[in-house]
Amino acid sequence: GKSVYDNACFACHATGAAGAPKIGDKALWGPRIAKGMEALYASSLNGIGVMPAKGGRMDLSDADVKAAVAYMVEQAK
Repeated sequence: GKSVYDNACFACHATGAAGAPKIGDKALWGPRIAKGMEALYASSLNGIGVMPAKGGRMDLSDADVKAAVAYMVEQAK
């Protein structure tokens, strides 16, 4: 998960670009985490708000995206 985050997700999730919840920000991640991992996976795979499906990285497998989501969730706990 960390390597996918470092190579793809960091662009928005490190800075909060376009409203992306910043990695490690418990206040922003808390309500999202409360919805459950399946909801987070669905949002990341299908897109939500201005974030396109897979963050625009269609070259990533579903498993890679889910691993990156799990990594970001762990950083916010």
